[in-house]
Amino acid sequence: MELEQLKTSWKELSEKMEKAEIFNRQVTINMLRRNAKSTAGKLEKYEMIFFVISVLYSGFLGVALALNENTLIKNESIIVCLAVFILAAIWQGYKLIILQQIRFDRCTTLELLTRVTKYKLLTKGRLIAGMITLIPLFALLIYFQRDMMVKELWIGMITGAALGLVIGIRTFMNHWKNINELLTDLEEIKSYN
Repeated sequence: MELEQLKTSWKELSEKMEKAEIFNRQVTINMLRRNAKSTAGKLEKYEMIFFVISVLYSGFLGVALALNENTLIKNESIIVCLAVFILAAIWQGYKLIILQQIRFDRCTTLELLTRVTKYKLLTKGRLIAGMITLIPLFALLIYFQRDMMVKELWIGMITGAALGLVIGIRTFMNHWKNINELLTDLEEIKSYN
């Protein structure tokens, strides 16, 4: 009788442990999904801000080009900047479309990992392309503005470029950290499934 009672107790305890393990696993997966959704929201917000900035500045440059009389800034310089910001807006728009495809309710974890990895590669590509084209773009702008380049303009331009570079790198590093957090969360979710 004691043996039967011990077997029954052991079976009940085993079932309770199994239910607790399933519950803990589900709680962990839900927590990881919430973290991943939150991080994806941060990425989307980042891309949206830069998309809006690119579109607004393109509009501003378009108006400046229409109103400019070549007195302070040459039209060629405005056209170069306009082209850069139009391309940036298109790029940001494309990345927003990719982020829209990251849907936790419709995609498998493997699909999410693939899409986030694609997004990460595009982000890295943007950084590399931006850094490669930065020097030629500045050289082109300086060439177009060479008649108007006074000492004060050089100081302002160098200071602005240095400040912009520091802010840009800091912003990019935070963004890169968020991408890696999202990938880590998805990898952990995958390991639980």
